[in-house]
Amino acid sequence: MSDVVFDTFVKPMKLQRGLPSPVIAAMLGTLAGHAAQNAALHGLATNSPDYSEFTLVTVDGANGDRYYFGDAINRPVLEWTYSIWALVGGIVQKMAVPSPDVMEVVDHVASSVGTDAFGVLRDLPEGAPTVRSLLSLWPAGEALAKDVPHPDYVSVTFGLAYQRLAQTDNLVDPSVDQTAMARIMIESTLAASKLIASPADLGQL
Repeated sequence: MSDVVFDTFVKPMKLQRGLPSPVIAAMLGTLAGHAAQNAALHGLATNSPDYSEFTLVTVDGANGDRYYFGDAINRPVLEWTYSIWALVGGIVQKMAVPSPDVMEVVDHVASSVGTDAFGVLRDLPEGAPTVRSLLSLWPAGEALAKDVPHPDYVSVTFGLAYQRLAQTDNLVDPSVDQTAMARIMIESTLAASKLIASPADLGQL
């Protein structure tokens, strides 16, 4: 399914629409993050053994937004064998490029909760799409991943598509900053996994 995501989503964004890879990484990260949130909610709601020791809490931000925190969210984003960070960190290591400081990214996203800085990706230029605006892609992402057999693996699908994007760029476009790309991917994933999006945010109205 990651090949389907790459061939029907990433390639057209890159080759036909001419979007730069860092923006596509932000798209994939946002989709992965929302998918991770869905996986955590599903795991808790169904009393999955994989989530039996995990918790999830809701936090109200000063700006009126609501966010999820807890190890149930951290599992698919940071801690699972197939977490987004495992996939991002793994491909960075394979390409032998410097890895972003994931704990710095975690701290940055957490500290920006409830502020205008939340979901504004630092490695993208001013005026670039934010995580909230990119959540409107969710119906397309959900359709691409419709044949994934378990919610836990939907985020993996987007993570694997990111790996292919990074590897392709590393071969054909050495100007792409792979460390910044990895930071964009994990930062957007973290932000999207925490934000409790409205139907309008998700393009459902």
